[in-house]
Amino acid sequence: MKKKMIFSLMMLSACVMLFVSGCKKDDEEEDTPPPTMSDDSFYKDIAVGLINCYVDIYNQNLAGTTTGNVNITVNGPMGGTVTITGTSGYDNTHGITTLDLLYTMTNIKYVNAYVNLTLTGGSTYTGSFSDDYTSVNHQSDNLYIKGTVTRNTITRAIDMTGEVSINRTTGTTAIIFGHTVIW
Repeated sequence: MKKKMIFSLMMLSACVMLFVSGCKKDDEEEDTPPPTMSDDSFYKDIAVGLINCYVDIYNQNLAGTTTGNVNITVNGPMGGTVTITGTSGYDNTHGITTLDLLYTMTNIKYVNAYVNLTLTGGSTYTGSFSDDYTSVNHQSDNLYIKGTVTRNTITRAIDMTGEVSINRTTGTTAIIFGHTVIW
């Protein structure tokens, strides 16, 4: 009888231990915050999306066209409209394209593997580039960006208006709503 009682107590103790340790694990999981996306990753992905959108607008509407004064209104790469004003030039001797453009965007949509953005506002596209060289700037005093960035199943939203500055040379420096990323 004593053996049965000891066995029963041991089984009861084991069950209590499993219950208590199971409760601790659940409590710990509830206290663990969900995974987040760093500000650097978030703003870099937005900057890359902006650059790619601006380049797509240029390539789809001005690359290979006559240089000089520009004043056109066209569709954005994935929706919306953009009025492009300013000048563009090309130096045949050195193969250098020069730009002094203003994109006035209304609900421009841009989507890639990481971003789903809608842009409204004006942004410059100034500088020069060739096959071997890039010195291009994008500036906006009041750009409205709405959308999401998704990486590794983590999605972070943006819905802001403000200053955006992107400088592309041998590296890229982007300042988006006061947050700086460099690569």
